Amino acid sequence: MHMAHLRYPLVGDPLYGGRLRLPPAASDELIGSLRSFRRQALHAARLAFAHPASGEALDFQAIPPADFLALLAALEADAQGEADG
Repeated sequence: MHMAHLRYPLVGDPLYGGRLRLPPAASDELIGSLRSFRRQALHAARLAFAHPASGEALDFQAIPPADFLALLAALEADAQGEADG
């Protein structure tokens, strides 16, 4: 099931995300971060599975890319600003 079907479109998803919808009280930093993000905002921090032929347990971990971390920081700062009122 795609996130847009659940009414949670992904940032940067040109097919299902539609046009960028900004929160009414979004900070300038958040607006800039959202507008400049040029890909789907997805990251798998960890993938673990059994190898299909050998059955060996495989486990891969990856640090999020800098652009993803910057977007996340802007979202968190904006949410904290809203919480502080």
